[in-house]
Amino acid sequence: MNKQLMTNLVNTLTKYKDGTGEHDRAIFETFLYDVFDEKNRRYTVIQHLALLAEVLVEKKRVDLVNDIAHANSNAAYELDVHLRELV
Repeated sequence: MNKQLMTNLVNTLTKYKDGTGEHDRAIFETFLYDVFDEKNRRYTVIQHLALLAEVLVEKKRVDLVNDIAHANSNAAYELDVHLRELV
């Protein structure tokens, strides 16, 4: 996965997390759980958590890790390790 795709992912998550409607929250949760599902072979986010950490820091959206933890605790733990390395 390249950096632009990861940036698009973070932008999409941010857009729907920050949305004000109930519909926005539903889209956010559905997308989040789908992207971080270890059985979902369409997305390779889990294989590129170091890159995701880099983009989260750049976009100042480290807060998304808490949401990721609900969808995939193992990915969130590994993501937290990568974030510590960046600080």
